[in-house]
Order: sequence, then structure tokens, then C-alpha cells
Amino acid sequence: MLSNNSYNLVTALSEKSEAISIYDDFIQDAHDADSPECAELWQKLKEDEERHVELLKEHVELMVQNNKF
Repeated sequence: MLSNNSYNLVTALSEKSEAISIYDDFIQDAHDADSPECAELWQKLKEDEERHVELLKEHVELMVQNNKF
């Protein structure tokens, strides 16, 4: 069974990964609506989520290496 801490990390990783794919839809919708400002906003938010996913993955890997996962 996962600890609460491990569960939280896995849950956040999953939710942020899902958000990344959803942002692609938002970006396309903004382009379809001829709204480059919105497309740029969604792209920036997607990049932030990608950075967060990398941070979470690195932390999970560290916890696994230290037998704390």
C-alpha cells in the first residue's frame, strides 16, 4: 500500500500529465478562434505543467532510490 505522501505524488503526476494533453486541445481551439493571445497563454500554462511533471518525476525517482516510496 502506498503512503499518503507517495499517493499524493503519484496523483499529482497523473493529473498534471493529463492536463498537458488537454492544453493541446485548448491551444488548437484558440487557433481555430483566431485568438493567438489565448493560444500563447495556453502554451505557457502547458510549459509550466511540463516543468511541474519533470519536478514530480525527479522527486519520485529520488524517493524510490532512497527506499521511501
